Amino acid sequence: MNNPNNRLVYIDLIKVFLTCLVVIHHAGQPYGNTGGVWIFSENQQLDYLPTFFFFNAAYMMGFYFFISGYFMYFSLKRKSKTIFIQERLIKLGIPLLVFVVIIFTPLHFLLSDKDTDYISFAFDLYFNQPPLSLGHLWFVASLLMYSFVYLLLEPLLSKNSNQIPLKNWHPFIYLAFLIPVNVFVRQYYPIDKWVTWGIPIEVAHLPQYFSLFLLGIIFNKNKWLENIKISTGLIYLGLALAIFLSKSFIYNLLPKLWGESLVESFLCVGLCLGFIVIFKKYFNKMNIITKMLSDNSYGIYLFHVLIVIGLQLIFKDLPINTNLKFFFVSILGIAISCAMSHFLRKNKLISRVI
Repeated sequence: MNNPNNRLVYIDLIKVFLTCLVVIHHAGQPYGNTGGVWIFSENQQLDYLPTFFFFNAAYMMGFYFFISGYFMYFSLKRKSKTIFIQERLIKLGIPLLVFVVIIFTPLHFLLSDKDTDYISFAFDLYFNQPPLSLGHLWFVASLLMYSFVYLLLEPLLSKNSNQIPLKNWHPFIYLAFLIPVNVFVRQYYPIDKWVTWGIPIEVAHLPQYFSLFLLGIIFNKNKWLENIKISTGLIYLGLALAIFLSKSFIYNLLPKLWGESLVESFLCVGLCLGFIVIFKKYFNKMNIITKMLSDNSYGIYLFHVLIVIGLQLIFKDLPINTNLKFFFVSILGIAISCAMSHFLRKNKLISRVI
């Protein structure tokens, strides 16, 4: 089912699902062991959150890049490259500048010991302490970079105009590529190690993110979303869950990097394909709530971290169960971010960006 802008309703709803999942993921940071760093940690930790975080890390942002690549192909077919670049710079570049220059860098400077000047501090933050300078907008920066890289590759990729039918074994070809590449990369750049290569990048997930971005384009070009079978998605989803449930055995059988990459990669492919066919079959219609969330999904992504942190600090010393804190921060984080985006988008200039 296509909407007037050539957008697939069920893919828009997957984007809504992922956006809410990102908010919930960040809402849970103080309440479960993430392996990363957050502003504070709750004394009572929720045992189920590490598994939740593991699932999210396996596919969530990669799926975002897949959808972004898919929709970008529509954009490039409807407009010139010049207009496309201008729109990318407006929708992605402006939020980056605003958050880096007005929010993240000044905030980190105020929280620092200030034993250096502001310019030196900003330079050090960007190049030596990634991704603090961009925060969650690393995704926006990466998407902007991927868009420009694709423009360079596009003449080469568009030489073959013939559509290739999707086969059930195609995902295995992708997995056969992704798993060893991940192992090779992570020997030098383990998970959560960030570098600044023009922009802050977590190199360990770069093969997954960029390849899924390109796959989104390939899926659109070959109309694979229209032809994918429900059985294909469910088979890969079932295989991914079976591998996840067997991960202790796999970790004992294989070297650490190979085991982790195998489990993560199968989860990524299985969850992405599984959600595609499930949403296509059962969630292909908007209602007033999902329409509101869809219209404001980008704004929710942009604003949610500051709102979530504020809510976490409000709930920090309240004498209520950690599960309830996690629940309320998640729901209120989504609702307040959506409302903020909705009202800001009433301004014509802001609506061009978000």
